[in-house]
Amino acid sequence: MNKRLKALFNHFYHAVLKTTGASTEQFDFTHCPEFSNGFSRMSMHVELHNKSKIYFKKYMFFIVFALCLLTHYTLSITPVFGAFKDSGWGVRPAGMGGAFVAVADDSNASLYNPGGIAQISKNEVTFMSSRLFTGLEGVDLGLNYLSYVHPLNKKYGSLSLTWSSLFSPGLYREDTGNFTYGRLIKKDLALGVNAKYLRKEYTLDVRTYNDPVFESGSSKDAVTFDAGFLFFVPKTDIKIGLVSKNITKPDMGLKTQDVVESENTVGVSYYNAKLPFLKLPYFTFALDYVSRADVVDVRSGLETWLFDGRFAVRLGCRTSEISTGLGYEISLSSKYKLVIDYAFGLPLEIQESTGSHRIGVTMRF
Repeated sequence: MNKRLKALFNHFYHAVLKTTGASTEQFDFTHCPEFSNGFSRMSMHVELHNKSKIYFKKYMFFIVFALCLLTHYTLSITPVFGAFKDSGWGVRPAGMGGAFVAVADDSNASLYNPGGIAQISKNEVTFMSSRLFTGLEGVDLGLNYLSYVHPLNKKYGSLSLTWSSLFSPGLYREDTGNFTYGRLIKKDLALGVNAKYLRKEYTLDVRTYNDPVFESGSSKDAVTFDAGFLFFVPKTDIKIGLVSKNITKPDMGLKTQDVVESENTVGVSYYNAKLPFLKLPYFTFALDYVSRADVVDVRSGLETWLFDGRFAVRLGCRTSEISTGLGYEISLSSKYKLVIDYAFGLPLEIQESTGSHRIGVTMRF
């Protein structure tokens, strides 16, 4: 596996062409088999009516989370996808295993569920920088992410602009720009849409400059759309999210077809201002079921805010990674709040990697 990973990152074009006979555009860093295998806080308490419900709610989160760990061994993820697959955008969602479709209550919502930005009541900007799969010799792979959300008003909803980039310096990069609109269309239902601009670009050198794959250029652009719904279950602290990404399935191929497959996700989240018995404050549990080209990813995550809601602890799992995260909120004034987040992800089948690190800063005003 080390040999293939090194070839992928250090000699991306020629290694792929010589060892597989395929064009380089059929592969991207996040979808190789090695990598594939490897509410807002509300002050409401849920009253439990009988003892059985209490015990069920006390343990169901941890039971489901444990089951998610088992999916690593029971799900087979073998296809090699095209570009622009979810790569763990946003530090807070990453710390929760990417289970964010039914949470989506901050400036990370645009890339998870555009309907979620309808929940945001203040201007919010967030920036993330990360390094993926550290510890692998010769590998330099990163993610950058910048998002701004501007609430209009309760009637007209919210707008968001987002830029995200996956890159390996001197080899390859993917950039995505999102313009997002979301609003409440009913008291308990939010709808959002993304207009997405996609671009991928290969960096050519003397060995690849005359490669037939790049005779028409070394970059490709396309436009596609996402749509998402967020349903607030009446009289509960449960939310259900549904999102479809890359609806038009754009072709990002340079010479041969390279379709960006659509991705459909259904998620559920539960919030409690103080979880019964465990006494965890501002507690959120989330579970997502993701389907892309008949391949399934199950994601689950937990979050609790301690010390009067200033310090966050997160735990997450998906089929290829387990993760954890921390967050700290600083009140700069009555209007401005600064949040610093960190997330660590450990790939389950890349033993040589010491993990992926993400750090982000969010300002609310």
